[in-house]
Amino acid sequence: VGYSPFFSYDMDQVGLFKRIVSVKYGFPDGVVQDVAKHLIHHLLQRRQADRLGCQSRADQDIRDHKWFQIIHTAKLLNRQIPPPWRPRLKDPFDATHFDSYAHLENEPPPNYPPPTKEQQLLFKDFS
Repeated sequence: VGYSPFFSYDMDQVGLFKRIVSVKYGFPDGVVQDVAKHLIHHLLQRRQADRLGCQSRADQDIRDHKWFQIIHTAKLLNRQIPPPWRPRLKDPFDATHFDSYAHLENEPPPNYPPPTKEQQLLFKDFS
């Protein structure tokens, strides 16, 4: 709810990637409905053949899931359902409704040593 289901407060980025690869995730207690958990669980299957939307009926399996039953798909695709909230924008480039990552832009670049000649040779055929 605002975070990836793989997110944990006591974890760095490498830990997050490990949780994603091993498909370890969780939900806050009492916030996510069981039907939504069921949908997410079937979308996040590690084996592609087991994943919802990757079987013979493709995206129709996702559209037919119980969580989507209240959505009139044809109206949604034709933009006939009004949005529950429409942000007020100052201009087409207004990004005030997104998180700021300015603190990352000001970080100094990592202090890696320059590549060795052997490392540079690995890329000699790249253009």
